[in-house]
Amino acid sequence: MEIIKNIRNSQRLAKWEIRPVDVALFICLALTFAYALTGLLAQTHAYFSGEELATDSLSFLIVSGFGLQLGCLAAWGGIHIISPTENSNQPKSFWRAVKIGFFGFIAAYLLIIPTMMIWRIVLDALNFEYELQLPVQLVQNGGTNMEMVLMALLVVVAAPIGEELVYRGFLFRYLNNRVSLGLAIAITAVLFAAIHQNLYSFAPLAILGAALCIVYRLSGNIVSSITMHACFNLLNFILMIYFSPIEA
Repeated sequence: MEIIKNIRNSQRLAKWEIRPVDVALFICLALTFAYALTGLLAQTHAYFSGEELATDSLSFLIVSGFGLQLGCLAAWGGIHIISPTENSNQPKSFWRAVKIGFFGFIAAYLLIIPTMMIWRIVLDALNFEYELQLPVQLVQNGGTNMEMVLMALLVVVAAPIGEELVYRGFLFRYLNNRVSLGLAIAITAVLFAAIHQNLYSFAPLAILGAALCIVYRLSGNIVSSITMHACFNLLNFILMIYFSPIEA
């Protein structure tokens, strides 16, 4: 197929000359910043509200979510300061990358829907019990107007940026041209799906993770996968209010 040939022949992501020690450093920075920022945001919330955050509350979900994503963003900036590398990529323009991400989202979602249905049938047949994740329950139960606005910003803006910088901009870019294309996509997609810690959403999210790698490789611009991820999360956030979406 022409699309497969285009993916395999795409050279917009050149080999990233980064040392393995810098990979370990990035992981350490991401964990450290995420922990520190989550604690800082929790203390700030407690100071202004006068009460500690309950771990099963929507406010805690928002605080921990922003702490994690901002931590990833800080680690991304930190590693490029500590260990700068020459960028020899040939990325598409910003708006071209947005367009690729949007149409990639449409194509991927058409594949994700049947995957989700088949995966659920298989798990039900194997007697796995479906359990709605706490974050989805909290959003469906609703919150204050401010909480829902912040949750929307977390889901549609912060999470796509933070997760794409880590999984596609760092992990996939590091693996690209070091292992086979299929293995690089598979490793990134499986880790991306596994981190969401929900068996029923694993297969659909693995498909999404693979598609995000593909649009990034095709465009050479992380904006494409961020756009695609944001579209997916936006649609799911809307569906979350009324239905049980693919959790991401």
